[in-house]
Amino acid sequence: MSEISNAGVDVEEEGGFSRRRVVAGVAWSLPVIATAIAAPAAAASPPPISATAALVNGAAPQYSKIGGGGTKYGGTAPATLSLNNTGTSSFTGTVSVNIKLAPVGTVLVGIGVESLSPATTSAAVSFTQHASTTSFSYSGAIAAGQTLNFTILYNYETVNPKPSAVTYSFVMTTSVVLTANAGGSLSLTPTASPNPTIQF
Repeated sequence: MSEISNAGVDVEEEGGFSRRRVVAGVAWSLPVIATAIAAPAAAASPPPISATAALVNGAAPQYSKIGGGGTKYGGTAPATLSLNNTGTSSFTGTVSVNIKLAPVGTVLVGIGVESLSPATTSAAVSFTQHASTTSFSYSGAIAAGQTLNFTILYNYETVNPKPSAVTYSFVMTTSVVLTANAGGSLSLTPTASPNPTIQF
């Protein structure tokens, strides 16, 4: 009986491979394949992003000349961009902010946003017919319920001759996009706030 059984094993050996061993190897690898397929499906469903954004009016800011130096001019404007994580989990990812300032009526100079601390400038301020556009980016975490404040520093466009004894007004348009590292994004428009003015 044992001799027949041993002979059967020898017959199944082909080129040094046993069919039983090959089948056993496939059976062991199946759970690994199943796990690899299931992992991306779970990662594709991140928790939803929930947040609010607002422009908060503060003390009258100062406007500095682009390139540094020069006289500073006073004005009134939203002084802070406030971002509140209203979700139940921490947000970790990138906050992208785009700020446009369009003149009201005829103006002889434009103003822009020089910095949005602690964000960094991803596209420097550019002026077209005294209207300005600037883009900023911030990477980090905002805990659930936490409010992150971005301090706005304005500057004015260098022109010659410089305006004198005049006030100009501008309309501020701000867009905020939160993109989570795990996937998912949220676009926000900050709530209304006074628009900037500058006095020369």
